[in-house]
Amino acid sequence: MTRLESYVAAAVVLVWLATTGCTSLTASMPRIPSWSVAGAAAEPGTRDWWKRNKKKAELVPGKGYRVEGVAGYFDNAGRPMDAPMAEESLVVTEDDKPTQGLLPGIDPKAQYGKARAAIGLGPNQERAQAAFEKAQELYAEGRYSRAARRFKEAAERWPKSSIEQQAMFQLANCYFFDDQYIEARDKYAELLEKYPNSGQVDLVIERLWAIGMYWEKYHEYDPRWALTPNFLDQTRPWFDTLGHAVKTYEHIQLYDPTGPRSDDAIMAIAGIYFRTERYADADHYYSLLRQQYPRSDFQFEAHLLGLQAKLKKYQGPEYDGTPLEEAKVLASQLRSQFSRRLNADERKRLDETRAQVAQAIAARDMTMAAHYEKTANHGSARIYYNEVIKKFPESQLAAAARERLAENAEEPARPEEPMKWLVDMFPENPERTRVARVPELRDSRTGDEETRLAEQDDSTVDR
Repeated sequence: MTRLESYVAAAVVLVWLATTGCTSLTASMPRIPSWSVAGAAAEPGTRDWWKRNKKKAELVPGKGYRVEGVAGYFDNAGRPMDAPMAEESLVVTEDDKPTQGLLPGIDPKAQYGKARAAIGLGPNQERAQAAFEKAQELYAEGRYSRAARRFKEAAERWPKSSIEQQAMFQLANCYFFDDQYIEARDKYAELLEKYPNSGQVDLVIERLWAIGMYWEKYHEYDPRWALTPNFLDQTRPWFDTLGHAVKTYEHIQLYDPTGPRSDDAIMAIAGIYFRTERYADADHYYSLLRQQYPRSDFQFEAHLLGLQAKLKKYQGPEYDGTPLEEAKVLASQLRSQFSRRLNADERKRLDETRAQVAQAIAARDMTMAAHYEKTANHGSARIYYNEVIKKFPESQLAAAARERLAENAEEPARPEEPMKWLVDMFPENPERTRVARVPELRDSRTGDEETRLAEQDDSTVDR
């Protein structure tokens, strides 16, 4: 229903109220059951009576609802039943549920539906079918704006039906072929959300893919800030064209996660984030593709670009080293799983990247060792120095690590506990006592942490 039609309907109601007056209005309204002056309950079978007794009604399969103290059976609306009814027809549906909210009696949606029904715009299958057929004629003639109004009317006049499903699909198509891509995207998404098993899913996904690709390529052609307004071009959103492209790709992955375009959408999102230097987000989507789509044709690209995203996400030796460790694993996977796809130059670059990752890990270990040495935790510092020596025995960092180990060889593993005499006066925490009994942890208390590293098998270290 268009805005103009809504204004006309409201005007008709106001004119009718003004001409009929209060007397005719009262006479035309249905009788509302109420409580008598003496306090007697409303008559069984009425709406008011059912509202008061619905919660204590008992469902008898094949017969209906029964209320204690009242003869006979009733349906799910409280109406008397003259014959047995199938059990499935007695189940309360969504339409039969009371309106929720703080003031359900004046819920806007319910009142809007009642107002539409009162002026002849309620559910009507014949009217919906007629509107749909007329819309199809206009659509075939290429008159998409007029056809869109008719398809919208058809969907509203017969909801939760095949007519509504087809009308919603055709309504989105009208917007698509009329170059109103933001409205088309939203209507396609609405269709997929309401009818996820629709027969048009594949075609809808292709239309969404086309819209997302158009917005992405347009941004590459004419990049603008996200808050730059667009008032003239109806093919693009008002703001943030690239952001809407990402949202469109997300719709594809969300509503058709096993479809042929799902991994395409994930790669497109990851590529957008990578080009805009949002490397953490890019790394997330590359990881998502590697883990959830192992048979995707983009596995090689997801590994290669994912490695670069992890390296660019790393902020330096003073920060979290997880991206480096993940990059190290990813580089090894590239070397072992995709060796045939790597040419000589790519293998050389990959080897250089692996060396850079290892060097960055060693530099971070040296930074951590210096931190612990500065805080007088020499036992922990020796662990990191030994790590550098073991991984890079011939490097300059290893030479610096040996020098630091020699200078601090006589230093205690841990700094002296301040006011230890006072602390010893209090009983030991039971949990700390149990932890101290673990051999690996007990060695760390005696300053022998570095012996654990020396006992590790050298084959576990990726040189």
